[in-house]
Amino acid sequence: MVQQIRQFLTTAIVLSLLAGCQTGISGKNDSALVQSENDSRRYQSLTLPNQLKVLLVSDPHADKSAASLDINIGSRQDPSDYQGLAHFLEHMLFLGTEKYPDAGEYQQFISSRGGRHNAYTSFEHTNYFFEIDPQYFDGALDRFAQFFIAPLFTDQYVEREKNAVHSEYMSKIKDQGRKSADVFKAIIDQSHPYAKLSVGNLETLVDRKSADGKGALRDQLLEFYKKNYSSGLMRLVLVGTESLAELEQLARDKFSSVRNSDRRLEPITRPILSAVDLPLMVKIKPEKTVRTLSVAFPVDDPLQFYQQKPVYYLGNILGHEGEGSLLSYLKRQGWAEGLGAGLGVSYQKGATFNVSILLTEAGLENVDAVTVALFQTINRIRASVDQMRLYQEQKKIAAQQFRFQEKEASMTYAARLSSDMHYYDEQDILRGGYMMDGYDASLVDHYLGFLIPDNTLLTVTGPSVDVDRQTHFYKAEYSVGKTPLSLLEQWRSAGLNALIQLPRENIFVADDLFILAADDRDADPQLLTGSAGLNLWFKSIDKFVSPKGNLLVDFRSPGATNTPEHSALLKLLIAVTVDELNEFSYAARLAGLQYSLSPHLNGFSIKVGGFTEKQGMLLDKILVSIRSLDFDQQRFENIKREQVRRLTNSRASRPTQLLMSRITDLLYKNRWTDTQLLTAYSDIDIDALKSYRKMLLSSGQADTLVYGNYSQETAVQYGEKIANALIDRPVMQPAIAITALPEQPFSSEVDSDYSDASVVIYIQAAGAEPLRRAAMAVTAQLLRSDFYNSLRTEKQLGYIVSSGAYPVRDVPGLFFLIQSPVAAPEVLQREISGFLLQQFDQLAEMDNKKFRSQKAAILTRLRESPQNQNEQGARYWQDIVQGYYQFDFRGGLINALESLTLEQWRSYFVSDVIQNQRRLTAYTVGDFNQQLGVQGQNIENIEGFKASLPFYQFPR
Repeated sequence: MVQQIRQFLTTAIVLSLLAGCQTGISGKNDSALVQSENDSRRYQSLTLPNQLKVLLVSDPHADKSAASLDINIGSRQDPSDYQGLAHFLEHMLFLGTEKYPDAGEYQQFISSRGGRHNAYTSFEHTNYFFEIDPQYFDGALDRFAQFFIAPLFTDQYVEREKNAVHSEYMSKIKDQGRKSADVFKAIIDQSHPYAKLSVGNLETLVDRKSADGKGALRDQLLEFYKKNYSSGLMRLVLVGTESLAELEQLARDKFSSVRNSDRRLEPITRPILSAVDLPLMVKIKPEKTVRTLSVAFPVDDPLQFYQQKPVYYLGNILGHEGEGSLLSYLKRQGWAEGLGAGLGVSYQKGATFNVSILLTEAGLENVDAVTVALFQTINRIRASVDQMRLYQEQKKIAAQQFRFQEKEASMTYAARLSSDMHYYDEQDILRGGYMMDGYDASLVDHYLGFLIPDNTLLTVTGPSVDVDRQTHFYKAEYSVGKTPLSLLEQWRSAGLNALIQLPRENIFVADDLFILAADDRDADPQLLTGSAGLNLWFKSIDKFVSPKGNLLVDFRSPGATNTPEHSALLKLLIAVTVDELNEFSYAARLAGLQYSLSPHLNGFSIKVGGFTEKQGMLLDKILVSIRSLDFDQQRFENIKREQVRRLTNSRASRPTQLLMSRITDLLYKNRWTDTQLLTAYSDIDIDALKSYRKMLLSSGQADTLVYGNYSQETAVQYGEKIANALIDRPVMQPAIAITALPEQPFSSEVDSDYSDASVVIYIQAAGAEPLRRAAMAVTAQLLRSDFYNSLRTEKQLGYIVSSGAYPVRDVPGLFFLIQSPVAAPEVLQREISGFLLQQFDQLAEMDNKKFRSQKAAILTRLRESPQNQNEQGARYWQDIVQGYYQFDFRGGLINALESLTLEQWRSYFVSDVIQNQRRLTAYTVGDFNQQLGVQGQNIENIEGFKASLPFYQFPR
């Protein structure tokens, strides 16, 4: 359950790549909805008698059915003396209804039938969603609908679940994003509903007893639910394999009983920041080493203009990263490493437009000049006569993206659409996030009118700033005051900067969207070349008919990461190369060409995806940069400092992240700790980086997959380019080595700044054969729901409680994870061990019917078809990079699961889980005083620990 602030567009990908479109009605829906020509699903919208608006999505080919209900109620409606109540209510709806009173029943039903579920609460929305195997959709919907008809709000769970809410609050108490948001809430108009603590904690959800002895908190929940959970404020999306008529019957049968109280929401008329108070300057001292400049401009609610998207249009220009952009200028001055611009806080009748800049040390020292450059960029936009061209370019890109949009997972799709239904006209529900109907100069000028010096909330975050106060909930240190007149005058008179220009014409926008004839749909990629250090696989367009494709390269070299110094140099080489490529590649990303260059254990990978027409230009530039980039000394120093800053900040990461990273450090031979990498960075200079690149590229080998809208001739040409650029001397890379744990438990303490204690127990199987992998997967499936329900819901040990399969390459394993504000690590370890023994007693009596159903849930997931070309390409690529050249990894696991018997599973469960001492326990102590200590031999030296043990070896 995730706390979120609603953004105008659903995802960062949409924000950065999409802008709008024009398309005709495809005729595949039974309503007025405009849908993409590439969308084969059928749609129908309807309104139930209780005024609940429903969107039905019939998809006969869906592997999962899904539902999402979004209610236009969130933390905005929290009573001032019960802050976080909406979020608390979200938690409580999962804990039993009149029809299904068992608190764990819904989760157990979903998870045991191949499904997932979750929910989130934001300022104006609460969204509940799930997916499940299609044959169980009716049963899941029946349970889901009861949340909104007759929840129990059982007394004992009211008392318990408020502790879970508090644990959720505590789990992110040091998160810098939460701290910055807390400062924002502290300085805005305190009568504005946004000023409240949205997540809630034990202070705000206090249970004041009434005269009759009843819990006031439960009474508040009932009152809030009765007042706000009205069907007229709800939007429901059902995605199923059924026909539209069958889906409509499901909606009517399950949701017509949801009560309609005729609740109406009034717009928020009070501004979040008063013009009288602005301009304001805020300074925040972070716990991590963070340096940022954020400028927020209060603006009119832009959702009413979703067809034109003036705010998105302006954000696209200010946030541009190409040559002549604000970010390009700031990088050349040595002042910034990153920049983002767009919608910030958004709510009914109000919003902020935010520009956030990641500063260097020099940038923090010159923050006034950075701000001047921002206003020079805004002035450049005002003075431009080229705005129509920029708008039309964005519109063309968005039209292409909508026309060839790729299918997404059913649950993700349902959750997004149910939220969008509140904002877009019925016919625009599917295309609303893509629309840009036309450039409106007066509308753009209207929003430019808000981007002025006198309408700013400027926030500087840095370790050296002066602060004089602290927020109440997240203890963020900050100061606030009126912006000095001298600075205002600088901003007002900023004028223009000749070095900052508007984006040039985007050469990567596709002109030819020709689609090749479909190839054999069921065939695996074909090996075209298997010599001279290059394996080249090719598969042309198949069932995913699209002008897009995926080009993937995996380069490996024997010395890539064999020492901490080489590992640090590889990370730095990739970071410097990506930075150098950014101005060129940014336009490609805007035009629908996704690209990444990333380091891995034995080298690096290149991934290029999207419209294939102009991928060759991007690939050529990437290869040239890797091979012959002339490093700039200043950029090298800034990027090196940024790498060091991130490593230094790792201690302040959430404990669960630290623990899982430690387990990975202990299991992979060529994986080095943050401490080792920090030491290595101290001796790296630009000459060392040049020498390393020469060594890295002097010998190695590469695997390449070309999949999608390409001809075989094009694939061969790409293969030749890759071989010429990367393969000087073909050499086999060393094997991937995974620590083989002995029959003895070990433990490793991890330093953390959090007050919570946390524990992860990793259990490694005694072998890596397929049947053992299958047995471990079944064990994870069986334990997941009960582990969560027992240790989180019943025992209230913490908000973050998780378990599951943890395979490392082909070595099967399990993990059990808890982050807790109430128990020391040795207590958490003991509770996990006790849970396993308890489960052993219960599962000993498991019958074949339950065993088969749990296997079926896993098999259903494994047999799920890829939803789009990217997912299919990712499956092929996973097999290739793990050495499954027959593309049979998934099939092999399916065969093993199908053959696994109940008796075999029981034997593995005893030997690989209950009696198995091949265990690693990583833990943080937090503020707890350890008494007995965590069990397991303490690992004092990670490198020595790994060197003393045998390894599983994999060819790559």
